[in-house]
Amino acid sequence: MDQYHTLLFDLDDTLLDFGRAEQTALENVMAHFDMEATPESFQLYREINKAHWEMLEQNELSKNEVLSLRHERFFEALGKKVDGSDVDLLYRKSIAEHGHHLFDGALEVVEELSRTHRLFIITNGVKETQQKRLQHSGLLPYFSGVFISEDTGYQKPMRAFFDYVAARIEHFDRKRALIIGDSLTSDIKGGYNSNIDTCWYNPFGKSNPFSFSPHYEIKQLNEIYQILTSRTS
Repeated sequence: MDQYHTLLFDLDDTLLDFGRAEQTALENVMAHFDMEATPESFQLYREINKAHWEMLEQNELSKNEVLSLRHERFFEALGKKVDGSDVDLLYRKSIAEHGHHLFDGALEVVEELSRTHRLFIITNGVKETQQKRLQHSGLLPYFSGVFISEDTGYQKPMRAFFDYVAARIEHFDRKRALIIGDSLTSDIKGGYNSNIDTCWYNPFGKSNPFSFSPHYEIKQLNEIYQILTSRTS
């Protein structure tokens, strides 16, 4: 079989530890309102945030609605009324400043793969925030391009997002491309919709409740080497 030549990496919770950044940002936001962040409030926020991004993926909300409503509904659950847009500015400022922590081994894997493959970032995050995090992370030199949903006008898992990416990568061949990401509903479903092979980064061994499946599954990023090697055998 032909070797994969183009690797499309998700960013958050695949290369960058978004959970760590999210917790710091929430602590800072709640401190702004003289409130203390607790494990329970953090879990509540994660659930609300995840649900709103999934509604974006299903075209049920716009990105601006997601960014604002997630905070309004979180603080509403805690009995406080806030302006979601104002809170989001505080939150994203903190994410941009503190959200560049890499998962163990991520930089080494990316650096090694960049010697033999073309690497690209594909992310649904907010453009300004993601650009700052990438710059601080040290990842950028190893990627040939970055595709952010805000620029494309589409978001994962929409086929239009991946068509946009394919049209802007020289000599792009779907049969020689591989999507690597942690999200079943965004990355893996996006590959399914777009006829591009997928690798599910699943470090916690989550189950897959959906009818579509990834072509590969890994628990550590360096397991990608075995996939790329076996592809040629």
